[in-house]
Amino acid sequence: MSLFLNINFWSTISGLIGAILIFFFGLPPSFNPDGKIRLILEQEDAKTKEKGGIYKKISYIGISLLVLSFLLQFLKILFQD
Repeated sequence: MSLFLNINFWSTISGLIGAILIFFFGLPPSFNPDGKIRLILEQEDAKTKEKGGIYKKISYIGISLLVLSFLLQFLKILFQD
């Protein structure tokens, strides 16, 4: 029974952390993740491009944690007594 309590705990924690990561690091519309500057055509800003890449990776981690949360809940339902 303690295994199922641990599954509930880890499912809740991964879902919460995933949602927080997506909320804070989802790609905002204030900058282009490809590093392009909107005022000057065909010029890339390396810092903005790097920031967009980091935000993209963190948002994928957040989505993965949410998927893990749902998977753990599904496993709990499958293996209940």
